[in-house]
Amino acid sequence: MGANLARCLSRRGVELALYNRTPEKAEKLAREVGGRVYYDVVSLANSCDVVMAFLPRSEDVVGVVSKLVEKPPQLEIAFINASTITPQASLEAYRLLERARVHYLEAPVYGSSDEARECRLVSIVASSREVFDKYRGVFELYSSTVHYVGEPPAAMALKLALNNIGLALPAIIAESIMILRAYGVDIEVFKKIASNLWFGQALERYLDRILNEKTPRFRAELAMKDYTYISQTLRDAGLPSLVSDALANFYAIASRGGYADKDYPYAARFFIDLASKGSVCHSKGFSSHISSCGLMCFS
Repeated sequence: MGANLARCLSRRGVELALYNRTPEKAEKLAREVGGRVYYDVVSLANSCDVVMAFLPRSEDVVGVVSKLVEKPPQLEIAFINASTITPQASLEAYRLLERARVHYLEAPVYGSSDEARECRLVSIVASSREVFDKYRGVFELYSSTVHYVGEPPAAMALKLALNNIGLALPAIIAESIMILRAYGVDIEVFKKIASNLWFGQALERYLDRILNEKTPRFRAELAMKDYTYISQTLRDAGLPSLVSDALANFYAIASRGGYADKDYPYAARFFIDLASKGSVCHSKGFSSHISSCGLMCFS
């Protein structure tokens, strides 16, 4: 995501500075987009007006922010967190950056690598209204739509709530297809009947990506991570997390079964193939399997 966003911004004439925890990745990208490479976060921050983070996990974002707080930037800058993390971690990053007098904008995105490269992500932004108004033009560089939703962690809560619905559908469809295959029902009949129902369009959208392997837009292991965060967020609020726990397990089992780097809907194939092989939920083999089962900135 970060690399493709850099490609988008480069075409918009934005001067880029790049940092990656694997320096070779930043160096390779810099040769393509013409950006400067930095080998530590503090030096990068001191060279920019805006720092953007696309990092996979909560602890990665908090770790980067902690380094900035140790040596605060000398000039006024903004930190845009485009990563999907827990609301609790986002609030921690917000409070740390306040001490360093760095503007924090919580701004997770909807869209994949294609949308990032083509500058048409959907951005959900939380910050003070004053800070958002000051930096709105930044989001408009790479977003088809920008939604301002109030103070942090509103944007992160919204992103997880939306992901909770979208990422659930492959698991639901997988179990439906497992029923069909277990009882010898033609999937085309299923599709024909579903086309007349309210969820028919969603089913049609996902079936091809479930049954046929595609270039990953969002990996199954990241879907597992997001459901872990959804479950944690619910528990932190004192709420039950029964469904998100089950869906985290769905993606965890598929990931351990060799689907971690596959497109997340294709993780459903792991379970569908069990039905094709005549496996059932109470079989010994299935039960045993279950139990074993970068930064950029610009000026």
